[in-house]
Amino acid sequence: MASATSHAATIPMGAPLPDAAYGSGSVGFWTADQTERSTALWSHLAHAATYVIGVGWIVTLILFLINKDKSPFIRHHGAQSLNLLIVGVITCFGIGIVGGLLSIIGIGLILLLLLPVVTIYMIIIEIIAGVAANRGEGYKIL
Repeated sequence: MASATSHAATIPMGAPLPDAAYGSGSVGFWTADQTERSTALWSHLAHAATYVIGVGWIVTLILFLINKDKSPFIRHHGAQSLNLLIVGVITCFGIGIVGGLLSIIGIGLILLLLLPVVTIYMIIIEIIAGVAANRGEGYKIL
């Protein structure tokens, strides 16, 4: 899938990416074709859909597992999306536990109001990352 001229293909898996891998100037770094761009876009949109339908993260995980060795571009976007998912789950779980416990003394309900804020934030970030993926750009979420 990845182009032979992709700079991303020369970087070992797990190695840090240079600044050139992110933002509007990163199209030349990745040289992702339309199939790679679409797959990366769907990884982000499926994660965003998780907050509406509940199982979209499975699509993100499957796309990542199938394509991680085929395309550095899809691996990058899939990993970013899955990392955000993990952080989001931990954050929401923590807010839920602490907010639930503090509800006993009456102040936890205010904390529980953060759950929709976190959810909306994650959906917006995934849409922004998906648009970047569709343009062929790298996007650093975490």
